[in-house]
Amino acid sequence: MAYPTVRDGCEPTDEAESWILIPDYDIITTKKTVYMKFIKIFMLTVAAVLFASCSDDDETLNSMQTSVGFETEAIAIKENAGMTKLPIVIEGYRNGDVSVEITAEGTGANPAKEGEHFRITDNTLSLLAENDTTNNATLYIEFQPVDDKVINDNREVTLTIATAKGATVKTQKLVVTLRDNDAAFFEKFYGKWTLTGINNKGKQVEKTINITGPTEETDPDYNNTLWATGKNLFEVGVDLNFEWPMAYTFDLASKKGTISIICYENYVATYGSAYQWVWVQLIGNSFVTNPLVAEWSLGEGDAFPTTIEWNPDATLVFYQPGAGWWGYMSNLKMVQQ
Repeated sequence: MAYPTVRDGCEPTDEAESWILIPDYDIITTKKTVYMKFIKIFMLTVAAVLFASCSDDDETLNSMQTSVGFETEAIAIKENAGMTKLPIVIEGYRNGDVSVEITAEGTGANPAKEGEHFRITDNTLSLLAENDTTNNATLYIEFQPVDDKVINDNREVTLTIATAKGATVKTQKLVVTLRDNDAAFFEKFYGKWTLTGINNKGKQVEKTINITGPTEETDPDYNNTLWATGKNLFEVGVDLNFEWPMAYTFDLASKKGTISIICYENYVATYGSAYQWVWVQLIGNSFVTNPLVAEWSLGEGDAFPTTIEWNPDATLVFYQPGAGWWGYMSNLKMVQQ
């Protein structure tokens, strides 16, 4: 059998160089064998790399007893609040990384839609072991409501910790109420107003009052009670500081509301321990404790009214229980400054 040389017509020029003579009928078979061995080696190498990568990931994850959870179960945010950081609390020492995946779903009677009513910067949050190894730490969801400039009912979205790596989940859900600031007319009453009226001497009275109230929707007085303050609304020979509550109502469907001066429930002014005054209302010849109610409504384009007027016959009396009245005003009106 003839054996072809590897180099036809050439002779080895180096003693270290040797010729391997391969039978012609074995060339294809040998190539196949070498190719299959190369594939096997490549696949084993890839598997080893992937296994090492997974092992490295597992090694970086926290393996100690650690929990993650929302700081609270519910929160209310105004539409115009801008970027808001919602905390996720990590409790327990760590020897590796902790990460969470957040999902958002519109819930409640008026579900909020992501991208339309709110945005979340990143749904995946991580705390690397080298960044913090203390007992407690906090991750923050960057949550931004969209101010749509439209009067609507409050919207709701529920944020959920869908997955947690390196920790167990404690408080998994957070219900976020997006409070419509466009219909927050309660807060639009805040600020300085000019109170005018005709006093018991027939003279025009003009006094500056300041109206305040709670800003947190969780406060029981929110959307219910405003507070007014002023100085020397009635002249009694000494300086007096006045403060009194006013009841607030508003109906979104009709876009109408009321402001009522509450009578007799609180002292509106005091002087030492001997003098305390309240409001009462004069109807006919009788003093009554009914509130003085003024109606108001939104203007064109849902414009907030800058003038509030009471019925001209409604008479507010500065009254000392057990002693009688000290003065009164009718034709009451408030104009926002």
